Amino acid sequence: MIQINLARQFRKRAMKNGVSARCYGWVGMVFCLGIGVASWWWTQIQQVEYEKLIQERHVQRQYLDKVQATLSLLEQYQKEKQLLGDAFEALHTRSNEKMVPLVLLNGVSRGVDGLEIWLDRVQMLDQIVELRGQSLALNDIGKYIDALEDHQLITSLPVVEILEKNEKESGKTFSFMIRFTLNQQVST
Repeated sequence: MIQINLARQFRKRAMKNGVSARCYGWVGMVFCLGIGVASWWWTQIQQVEYEKLIQERHVQRQYLDKVQATLSLLEQYQKEKQLLGDAFEALHTRSNEKMVPLVLLNGVSRGVDGLEIWLDRVQMLDQIVELRGQSLALNDIGKYIDALEDHQLITSLPVVEILEKNEKESGKTFSFMIRFTLNQQVST
């Protein structure tokens, strides 16, 4: 009978497979190590990119803060400009309101020069002006109205009332009333 030792063959085969399994283990370990190193390297690159983005965000935030501060100053300047413009407009309006009576009185007084008329009352209410006076000559009243138009006080047709009075000492006198609106037409 022939005896064959099968156990040795299994043993050699098991050793061949054992070396093979160890190789596979080493290859797997090297592969895992490579993946770990590649993963670490990729994480480092991403970390650097993240830090750059954080720095860029910080720079942009500072720039935005400067722009907002400048915008705030600009808005403040705009408000101050509006307040100054309103104040200037109010001063201009007040000065014009004060100038109108001065111009009126100047024109009224200069129109009387050289004429035989005298004024009893000058009244200005809003923009309506009423002049009351007396004259010894009817033509002088017309000349006085022309003088007022020359001084550009009357720019439209005025309302004129003339009453005749007889006085014993001086003869005829004419009472008159002239009503007009500055820079507008007067309604009766």
